[in-house]
Amino acid sequence: MKQGAYENALKNLEKAKKADPDYASTYNVLGLLYQKLGNNKKSEENFKHALNLNKHDSSTLNNYSNFLCLQNRIEEAEKTFLKAAANPLYDSPEIAITNAGLCLSNNQRISDAEKYFRQALQLNPRVPQALIKMCKISFDQQKVLTARDYLQRYHKVASYTPKSLWLGIQIEQKLGDKDTVSSYVLQLKNNYPESQEAKLLDI
Repeated sequence: MKQGAYENALKNLEKAKKADPDYASTYNVLGLLYQKLGNNKKSEENFKHALNLNKHDSSTLNNYSNFLCLQNRIEEAEKTFLKAAANPLYDSPEIAITNAGLCLSNNQRISDAEKYFRQALQLNPRVPQALIKMCKISFDQQKVLTARDYLQRYHKVASYTPKSLWLGIQIEQKLGDKDTVSSYVLQLKNNYPESQEAKLLDI
């Protein structure tokens, strides 16, 4: 499935179903596969079947929550993400909490999203998506030094991206650090010359 060989993936999953029709993880992956194929009805059917077999499986809850969010069923998605995070056997609840934040952030519920990002970072201070989102939120709130701190923490745990470099440029311009601005600009031009962010440099 990761290689885009969806037909082969489907064949193997059907074999897995025949081998053990009560194995919840098979239906979880089928849900993901049908989601990629654009068949939302079958995707939801399989996620729900997986949860009928194992209602506490955080992987399925997390995947189903992402599905709900993409269907604009935001309140359902939020509740399901939190259910995934609440499972005491889930070894990375910060992922589900970060995903809840991303879902709400993408739907303009910024203050609620910020609450979840902070909660995720309390559990694990090294969650890249939570760090970069908190950087952007802080910058938008004119908390420029806080934004810089989040960005520096992000760059310690994740690779530079066009978005993170562009944020860095904006932050350091506000703070008047011309050397760091130049460094970010150089990295953006050299490493991501075709990115939208690099094109903004020429405007």
